[in-house]
Amino acid sequence: MGTITMTLSSPTVVLKDGKGSLTASVTNGTGASARVVLGAFPGGAAPETYTEIPDPLRTIAAGATEQYLATFDTAGAKPGSYPVKLIAYSADDAPEDYADQARVVTLEVPAPATPAPAPGFPWLWVIIGGVVLLAVVGAVLWFLFKDASVPPVVGKPQAEAVQILKDAGFGTSVTEKESTQAAGTVVGQEPEGGRTVGRGSTVALEVAVPVRTTVPAVLGATVESAKSQFAAAKIQLDFTASSTCTKSPELSLQRCVVLGVNPDVGTRVNLNALVLVRTELRSKIFIDNNTFPNLCKNSQCVKVGG
Repeated sequence: MGTITMTLSSPTVVLKDGKGSLTASVTNGTGASARVVLGAFPGGAAPETYTEIPDPLRTIAAGATEQYLATFDTAGAKPGSYPVKLIAYSADDAPEDYADQARVVTLEVPAPATPAPAPGFPWLWVIIGGVVLLAVVGAVLWFLFKDASVPPVVGKPQAEAVQILKDAGFGTSVTEKESTQAAGTVVGQEPEGGRTVGRGSTVALEVAVPVRTTVPAVLGATVESAKSQFAAAKIQLDFTASSTCTKSPELSLQRCVVLGVNPDVGTRVNLNALVLVRTELRSKIFIDNNTFPNLCKNSQCVKVGG
């Protein structure tokens, strides 16, 4: 039997969470290569070794040394010491033949740490914090709701007016109002500038939008009547490409009648907006609604007599 020797990186392994490892250096002291096994065996009364050795059988050249990693897992074991025998032996012999060369590794399973007692509830700091919080909240509420003078913002752009009121501690609401002033200008506020009200109140702002007018009901009317109504409504009139006339012929039963409007009748448009009308010559008798209110109803006038 040749000589196979072994040294351990440590004779004792203190396990953490039941796990640990060590390195075993096995040297083949024979004059020829040998197949060497590193085995783990119970070292005491416990039947388990808790040991795993990857690739335990290796061929080691004469005089060479191989490093074996032995890992340990004692999950479930009680705190205490657990001896394990590691024996490096020839695969051609029995492990018992090398028992005198066994190395005992002691696995130490420490007792779980005793948790530190929980500190008492810091009632004093809670009371102090509560008093400070109430003082801060009270100061904030006093500042937010004490009376303050409302800044005057009529005539200013909307964005600037809103910022001025916000900086003074007021909220804002905005509604639109038709006005000849520049669009986006504040034309009214409630409460008025200079009034004293609770800080945090809402100031209602009226913001200018262009003045609008309504497209008059000209369907079925002559183009001459439509032009008059559009002029009164301050709307520009133009003809669509499909219109067949721009005025009624003189000394004729034919009339240039409005059959379509874009935008539609009743639509709100800006002053001097351009509205297109579609016209057509009608040879049927035309009755003016203003002259014969009892005979003409809406656009049906052009159909009387036909």
